[in-house]
Amino acid sequence: MKIKRIASTALAAAMALSTMTVLSGCGDKDGSANGDKPVLEVLTNRTDRVDDGSLDKLTDAFEEANNCEVKYVGYQDYSGNVATRMGTEDYGDVLMIPDEVEIKDLANFFEPIGKYDDLKDKYRWADKKMDSDKNVYGLAYGGTATGVLYNKKIWADAGITSMPKTPDEFIEDLKLIDEKTDAIPYYTQYKDASWTITQWQSLVLSASGNPNYYNDLLTNKTDIFAKDGGFYPVYKLMYDVFSTPSIIEEDHMTTEWESSKVWMGEGKIGTMVMGSWAVAQFQEKAENPDDIGYMPVPITAPDGKQYAQTASDYCVGVNKNSKNKDLAKKYVEWFVGESGFAANEGMIPTPADSKLPDNLSDFSDCVLFEEPAAPDELIGKFNEIDTASNFGAWNGDTDNFKIKLAEAAFAGKGDSEFESIIDAENKKWAEARDSIMK
Repeated sequence: MKIKRIASTALAAAMALSTMTVLSGCGDKDGSANGDKPVLEVLTNRTDRVDDGSLDKLTDAFEEANNCEVKYVGYQDYSGNVATRMGTEDYGDVLMIPDEVEIKDLANFFEPIGKYDDLKDKYRWADKKMDSDKNVYGLAYGGTATGVLYNKKIWADAGITSMPKTPDEFIEDLKLIDEKTDAIPYYTQYKDASWTITQWQSLVLSASGNPNYYNDLLTNKTDIFAKDGGFYPVYKLMYDVFSTPSIIEEDHMTTEWESSKVWMGEGKIGTMVMGSWAVAQFQEKAENPDDIGYMPVPITAPDGKQYAQTASDYCVGVNKNSKNKDLAKKYVEWFVGESGFAANEGMIPTPADSKLPDNLSDFSDCVLFEEPAAPDELIGKFNEIDTASNFGAWNGDTDNFKIKLAEAAFAGKGDSEFESIIDAENKKWAEARDSIMK
């Protein structure tokens, strides 16, 4: 068996990045320190695009058209730093709305962008930051599709001519990569499992083929790991991949996230489960950006079709305390609708009439769908059961079922251990569900 190891490299530039990129915002509280020219302070988690100057360059046209200046403040620990600032009235003019802000609290911090009925036909995901009165407080700056990141050249070099549509086909293709190339067929990113292993959870809704899958789990009271649902095929695929030493890296405890971007671009890694948000980041590091591709979830739903869920990324909103609210609103609509930022990043643009980006060309035969909002009687119920049962659908902590499955797979414990783990999860989920969904 080939040695599946990539020598560790020091990424000095990445290590030298400060935890916070601070660009001074408004010189005074009315945001007009630059003579008579208003200044907007925009908070973002995209420190990479602040550091490389591309956000500034992108914004030149907006500044010229509106005779203003935009100052970006980037935070790597975005939620933590912005939460601190939101304890005051000084949290920029425009900012990505932290997920920790509950819908019922949006009006306490943000200015309405408009009414849902006026925005729904113009923008995708217009309901994501909408209150019960249909006031919209933020618009997504772009969206993602769920699928699998891969190196097109490696897959082609292995003689693979069509994308896999089933778990068995996916694993057979990874075995071909092992046999016919020097690349690691699948890279687990397991050292950072607290977040990387949760990428598998993003495949569940697509695998189910049912936009209402999570709601139906509650109303139909089916097992969380029912074989005709979404959880079972996704995590059985993960288990089978992790159980096959020849198609993963030799030492899963020494994986490196930043380095893997370079290694995939160099043809040393074939495949990873990551959101489509990662495509642009990997293309930037690739010797040939066109080698980086994105394929649909290799699971065919019970109706014989492949599905792909699309979802919004951060929503951009206006600080209700801003002294430049009209200009800030104009910036939000420009950024999500005209700036081209999402397309540049390989994301699905927010305007409803926009086309899919080139990097999603493999999805042409998929049925794309968005997860609808839960009906009033189910709002928050899935999360309540998830917490009460300690199931942790989106968690990657040491006691989580995903970690248990991964460790059992690495140890070669076989299908009987997989079934044992999911049986236990079915039971504790059902107990919490039946207690809460009376």
